[in-house]
Amino acid sequence: MCGRFAFFQEIEPLVDDLGAVDLTDPHLRSRWNIPPTAPIHVVTESIDKETGEVLRALRVARWGLLPPFAKDESFSSRTFNARRETLGQKPSFRGSLGRYRAIVPMDGYYEWVRGEKGARKQPYFIAPADGSPLYMAALVSWWKGPGSHEGPAASDDGSFLLSTTIITREATGELAEIHDRTPVMLRRDQLDSWLDTAMDDRHAAQEWILEDTHLLDDDTLDVREVDPRVGKVGNEGPELLDPPQTLL
Repeated sequence: MCGRFAFFQEIEPLVDDLGAVDLTDPHLRSRWNIPPTAPIHVVTESIDKETGEVLRALRVARWGLLPPFAKDESFSSRTFNARRETLGQKPSFRGSLGRYRAIVPMDGYYEWVRGEKGARKQPYFIAPADGSPLYMAALVSWWKGPGSHEGPAASDDGSFLLSTTIITREATGELAEIHDRTPVMLRRDQLDSWLDTAMDDRHAAQEWILEDTHLLDDDTLDVREVDPRVGKVGNEGPELLDPPQTLL
């Protein structure tokens, strides 16, 4: 799964590399301990209704997808991850699969491993060894919901809220020793295909996301123990990536 991550990349080089426009809140920048339901950065593609041009944009979305039938925002606490194997079957996700795909950029994500009986869980940080960004396959949904919406994930007029889910798959190799699920981490050269608005059929998108050839090689990842304080959502800062302290 992916239930906590860090994103501290510089925005300008990121959008330049992706060919995107930055539509995000300038106050929402480096964070080392991002939990579900928080506002996060997503990359989307859409077609301008007036010009017909494709717009790729870096936006802010609530982490936890809100399908049209969600009654309130609390629904998103159950939909921050989506299994790739069943995207086309689940009512919460199948509507977005054909038209509203996205990428979630991040520097790395956390997983916890339970120690021996009585020992606390040890968090691990999983990130590219070369410091490059990770690009997680995702879905988004513009949720109308009741009333007007506020915050960085709301539309300009407050009538809609952008929400997102990170897609996961069965873990293999070293990652499987930490958790049985892992995010779908796409290779940089596969982002255009996943975002392509021309792939507007959910069945085609379902087949595409099941192909392991689109995935980042797990061997390029660094997996290391980090400070257990990351387990508390209120803790924040780069020191959370430090190795755990050894008591003498």
